[in-house]
Amino acid sequence: MSVHIALRGAIIMFAMLGVLGVFYFIESMPDGASAWGEADLEEPILPFTSEQIRALREDPQACMAALDQSNMSYAQVEAQSSTPQCRWQAGVSIAASNLDYADPEPPVATCALAAALYVWEREIVAPAAARHLDTEVAEILHYGTYNCRRENFSQAGRWSQHADANAIDISGFRLADGRIVGVHRWDNGGAEADFLVEVRDRSCGIFTAVLGPEYNDAHADHFHLDMGPWEICS
Repeated sequence: MSVHIALRGAIIMFAMLGVLGVFYFIESMPDGASAWGEADLEEPILPFTSEQIRALREDPQACMAALDQSNMSYAQVEAQSSTPQCRWQAGVSIAASNLDYADPEPPVATCALAAALYVWEREIVAPAAARHLDTEVAEILHYGTYNCRRENFSQAGRWSQHADANAIDISGFRLADGRIVGVHRWDNGGAEADFLVEVRDRSCGIFTAVLGPEYNDAHADHFHLDMGPWEICS
């Protein structure tokens, strides 16, 4: 009887040590590799980076803290629109990020969109340019972020994520060697097309919605990136 009791005790002890070992391993992992870690915008993309950035949509205070702990320079901006659907939450104006934005600079973005862009610039755009184009990106070309309108500029229906500055339309990239890679050249083939395809594909791991030329004619010349509630990658 005493042998059985000792054996059960040893099994329980080893099980507890195993559980403690797992918790120690998880706690020692970078935040982005842990399911309950907080968003660290300076980390590389890890298994839970996407979920942590998306969680910032519902926690403006945590989102601002994540921006403060990054190297992004920004200012908070209050919504001015009299239209209720066009009053953004936790709006920021990006003064400096990993990459520059061509004029007109994005006037405002939700904090979650700004956080996603910060990681996207460094972890997706810059490496893809180095890999396929053997150069750096000097500027991101775009059609803007905020636009108080419904989807597809319709008179009725669902409001666009642009209505509350939660989306940006990327039209292309100006490279350090002077070349401009426009999204409209998506299907031209070659290194520039490979670059654009990689950027589109990997963007789906950061943003909740990514729409490009393959989605419809309205997106033939840009990537729509947003942090809204509907997930789509096309």
